[in-house]
Amino acid sequence: MAENFFENIKGRTYFSPGPVNVGVVDTDDGVILIDSGNDKDAGRKLNKIVKESGRKIKAVINTHSNADHIGGNAYLQSNADSEIWVPAVEKAFIEQPLLEPSFLWGGFPFKALRSKFFEAKPSEATLAISEGSGPYGMKFIPLPGHFFNQYGVLTADGVFFIGDSLFGAEIVNKYGLPFIYDVDAFRASIDVIKNTGAEFYVPSHGGLVSDITATADLNLKTVNDAADEIVSMLSDEQIFEDLLKTFCDRRGIRLDHGQYVLVGSTIKSFLANLSDSGRIEYSFHENRMYWKAV
Repeated sequence: MAENFFENIKGRTYFSPGPVNVGVVDTDDGVILIDSGNDKDAGRKLNKIVKESGRKIKAVINTHSNADHIGGNAYLQSNADSEIWVPAVEKAFIEQPLLEPSFLWGGFPFKALRSKFFEAKPSEATLAISEGSGPYGMKFIPLPGHFFNQYGVLTADGVFFIGDSLFGAEIVNKYGLPFIYDVDAFRASIDVIKNTGAEFYVPSHGGLVSDITATADLNLKTVNDAADEIVSMLSDEQIFEDLLKTFCDRRGIRLDHGQYVLVGSTIKSFLANLSDSGRIEYSFHENRMYWKAV
């Protein structure tokens, strides 16, 4: 493989570092990518490097359907005849990517949300992956929480590509709180990762590590601290918009349209989790929904 462009981790497992780390597994049948980058330019670059190595991209395994992980799919499917392997629930978002900005906004998205950052080009899923052993000695491991049906891929070389189930320390320290869809599932996936016993771990956002403990503990602490902070902020009842503003003001987050839907959706996920666990409650007054700590 082209080691000037792909970094070898172990054996036939490589990765292409970048804003979204892309896994690369060299098999006798061709190259398997784990995610495809954030747009067609990423797909074009990956295809060029592989072709120059005398290989072809057999398939892309998408850990989940967020636009920055599937952005190269359409290019690779059209120009390299690559197969697209996806977790079952994520299939709908990959084939109908308008679903992502619609989900984040909670209705039909306005134009600014229909950029490549939230709405990738559609591609056709050719294989649904499920839990257990896969081809070429790989294992597919469910890691939900960040998104609906995210999966990690453990290669035969003991390298675990974990998608967005954990974020590197530099990412956590920069942004403070990752995007989370299901808080309890996110916590549970952290335990799964810690107990996998892989030799190397590659988060999609962050550096390659051989010991995941510190990264996992930081992510768990970040989630638990955010939950406690939200409860403390609700000692007096608040509507969602005021809670979001206070949370962002405290953490130095400046909202734009993108951050509004990402941080806002995450805060709503925490509200759902805290409500279901009995730590907060909601009520309606004069057509407004209020949240308050119990």
